[in-house]
Amino acid sequence: MRKQFSILFLVCMAVASYAQENPKRVLFVGNSYTQVNNLPAMIKQLGESTSDAIECEQATSGGATFSQHCSSTGAMDRIREGGWDIVVLQGQSQEPAFPWAQFMSQTYPYACQLAEAAYESCDCAEVLFYMTWGHKNGDEANASAFDSLATYEGMDDLLSARYTYMARQNRASASPVGRVWRRLREEQPELELYQSDGSHPSLAGSYAAACTFYTLIFRKDPTLIATDLTLDAASAQTIRETVRRVVYDSIARYSCHTFLSSEAIGDGQSWRFNCLSAAEPETIEWDFGDGTTSTEATAVHTFPTGTYTVRLTAGRLCLPDTTWTTVEVAGQGGTESISTAIETGFAIYPNPASTHVVVRCAAPAEITIIDQKGRVVRRQHIDGTATVDIRDLAPGVYVVRKDNQATAKLTKL
Repeated sequence: MRKQFSILFLVCMAVASYAQENPKRVLFVGNSYTQVNNLPAMIKQLGESTSDAIECEQATSGGATFSQHCSSTGAMDRIREGGWDIVVLQGQSQEPAFPWAQFMSQTYPYACQLAEAAYESCDCAEVLFYMTWGHKNGDEANASAFDSLATYEGMDDLLSARYTYMARQNRASASPVGRVWRRLREEQPELELYQSDGSHPSLAGSYAAACTFYTLIFRKDPTLIATDLTLDAASAQTIRETVRRVVYDSIARYSCHTFLSSEAIGDGQSWRFNCLSAAEPETIEWDFGDGTTSTEATAVHTFPTGTYTVRLTAGRLCLPDTTWTTVEVAGQGGTESISTAIETGFAIYPNPASTHVVVRCAAPAEITIIDQKGRVVRRQHIDGTATVDIRDLAPGVYVVRKDNQATAKLTKL
């Protein structure tokens, strides 16, 4: 046992050392929303609190649009320096929410130019769009010309849709800061996210943005962050937990990296596997662990009775992701309980599982995971379907409860 512990310790030390010696290099291209409270420096501090090294630089100018960045030697020169792991693109606060024809002529083409420059500078660079938020009371200056901007909700919905579109069209990720702000405004109205101008972020607003970027950049649970910066502890914790629910629990919705989901169908020996990614992968390869493979985005496979490790390798040619899940096939009728759960609108799969499970509900619900001693070990809000990280749970059998009503058993391997 002592020898095994020593080897594990050395492996962990080696991984931590590699991360510190090979920090992620991130360039922020944007304007005052990035400059205020020095967002890149905040993200660096969050990374330091979890031993995740990151170097952040910025090419920013107050009020700058994507078009202005394209015509400015400053931003383009910085992008073309190369060597970036991630290039963050943030537009002017109002412009992406303007009418569709205007967006397509004065915003979208320049977002594409910046993304393409990032890819040309480094084939393996990742582009990450900074999804901003609606003004506190909407865009009053432009509401008369476009009534969708008259309210915060209308402006925020447009920004979310446009940034999502730009990300998907450019094989990029989107950092959904605006979605996090929306949830915080709904659930924590006493938490002030804005400065007095109703546009720029307060310290709490920037902390929410920093936690969102941390989650997308490192693909880690933001509740691991061990610094509140100068926020009060309760507010900082609330923000981290909100980012976990909005971003981390649905990370495949926003990340260009690849994830998978699986579910039993039919008699339980056939399984459906889905390649999940906000950006369409250039390559997809399934290895079902029984000597067969597939290159379909959604693959259906029938297994003999047994336990299999199914691996998915997908993504961009230079940045493939590998993820896996364990499938236990018990034979005819062996997964009847899972099929029934799917029909009744509450499903957990794969089950048993070792790293992640997908929880599917027919409607938004509160999911609670309870261990054998009756202790709540995880509580999470589910908006339909979400991936739940269970790597930190000890092996054993757990009860999963939906809204304190329906229950199911989960076996952690």
